[in-house]
Amino acid sequence: MKAIRALLVALLLLVPSTVLLAQDQGGGGDQLYAITVQVQRVFPHSLGYKVIYTRSDLYPGEVYLPGRWFTGAAAKAELHYSRHPSVPYMTVFYRNAEVSHIRLFVHAERSHRSWGALPSGQDLREEFSTEELVIRY
Repeated sequence: MKAIRALLVALLLLVPSTVLLAQDQGGGGDQLYAITVQVQRVFPHSLGYKVIYTRSDLYPGEVYLPGRWFTGAAAKAELHYSRHPSVPYMTVFYRNAEVSHIRLFVHAERSHRSWGALPSGQDLREEFSTEELVIRY
């Protein structure tokens, strides 16, 4: 009798969980995913941040993140300061295969080796005028 009762309780617990798992996954819902890349150096600029990161083929890649992406209520990018050994890194979030937003995690100390300085006199307005993040993994 105890075995039958235990079986009934197990079935009652199992059925709701299988119903939750069996929900339709392909019916027009948002497809969300994130890709994290290790950052080698971050170069602050009055127009934003130049980020040198490690691509999947272990060669360096670079992206320019305009400063305007980091401001406002619906900002496209976030800057997080940390002293954790894993920083710096960057996570790019995608929604339906388009960049949704970016989180750039940098070391809290500007004297850290991951911070760099761009040579003065460079005109980088064209690089920072982008509206879309184009990143090569």
